[in-house]
Amino acid sequence: MSTRRQFLSVLTAPGLLLGIAPGANSSSPAAAFVPDGQADDAAVFAAAREHFLIPAGVAYCNTGTLGASPREVVHALTEGVRRIEAELAAWPYEQADGEPLTGYQQLLKARTALGRFVNAPAAEIALTQNATMGINFLANGLDLAAGDEVVSTDQEHGGGISPWRLLAKRRGIVVNELPLEPAFAGGPDAIVRLFEAALTPRTKVVMFSHITSGLGALLPTRELCALARDRGALAIVDGAQAVGQVQVDLKALGCDAYVGSPHKWMMAPKGTGFMYLRRDVQDRFWTTLASYQWDNHEDGAFRFMQFGTGSVAVVDGLVAALGFIDKVRMPRIERWDAGLTKRLRDGLASIPKVHIASPADPRLTAAITTFRVDGIKAKALQDALWTKGVRVRAQDDERGVRLSAHLYVSPADVDVVLDVTRAVAESA
Repeated sequence: MSTRRQFLSVLTAPGLLLGIAPGANSSSPAAAFVPDGQADDAAVFAAAREHFLIPAGVAYCNTGTLGASPREVVHALTEGVRRIEAELAAWPYEQADGEPLTGYQQLLKARTALGRFVNAPAAEIALTQNATMGINFLANGLDLAAGDEVVSTDQEHGGGISPWRLLAKRRGIVVNELPLEPAFAGGPDAIVRLFEAALTPRTKVVMFSHITSGLGALLPTRELCALARDRGALAIVDGAQAVGQVQVDLKALGCDAYVGSPHKWMMAPKGTGFMYLRRDVQDRFWTTLASYQWDNHEDGAFRFMQFGTGSVAVVDGLVAALGFIDKVRMPRIERWDAGLTKRLRDGLASIPKVHIASPADPRLTAAITTFRVDGIKAKALQDALWTKGVRVRAQDDERGVRLSAHLYVSPADVDVVLDVTRAVAESA
């Protein structure tokens, strides 16, 4: 039996196909995680790992695509679905707020909780389904005309750059996608200079990722936002890879708009997103997905939540994810992820034929590392890691694979990655 087949046979053992440990009762309420206040980071994260449905022996290193949710988030989600179905007939439908419909009610509890997490009032937060939805609202909501310029980078996620490319084709705006990788060697200052040289009197928007998706480059977000606003342009930030990975203070960053996908590093249910829009620029954006409250400017970002019927249960899960993070604390999560990343990169640097595509400057480093082995296709390296239970995501062959090191990854998991990579390099 091949190694791959043996591994799959483990995954398909009773219960494990659903991510449930043998003997676990999947219908019982999830016991909430309570960190030991006296424990060190290693003990806290080892205990936290037990609260995820990821099978034992599997290292999930693909948070950059989808984060894993802890049991209490899964329970909040499933209980939310059950509660709605049990109480559906009892809803009086006399007022929008409180109905089992996401796209019509204000959901102030969730928006307030999320706002506290990123330092913004609820009136500046709209709940969406993901960062792509938020960027589309922002791009299509502006009155951009032919010749107006948007300055971005060549490292943006498709959901971040495509709305602007669409406007270039539809309205004739100019989208300037700056080549970012050559500036990495010069550090944050070189990136700021790259943007500064690209801005013109026609620049209306500066749009970029807080942390880039493919290479995990932590960009000098505060400095770029200040530059944009000094030049009279809107600063719009894609934070899909940042929120939940690093501490985000929207007021300190000084951006005009910021979008996030809590289903990644915040470990919220899949299909959760948010859009922050500073109150004093909100009137510059049209509502482009409209229902009853499409023109309600009094209640702030609420008018951008008019997308019709959705799932209230995923919002329950989002609030539970915020509660889980609050117990672990973002400074500790950021410190743990950074430690895992340093361990990984130090180890990779010692392996011949391995090349790290992510920026080497520690000021640009995040918990995403993209690397390759000379002579080995990205998919082959991905598959080799998976035979040992490590899930990463293949990029193109020039970059290799992308590894996301989040709180449910351990130092021992990193060592497995290094062992497999060394074996692959030696066989190349």
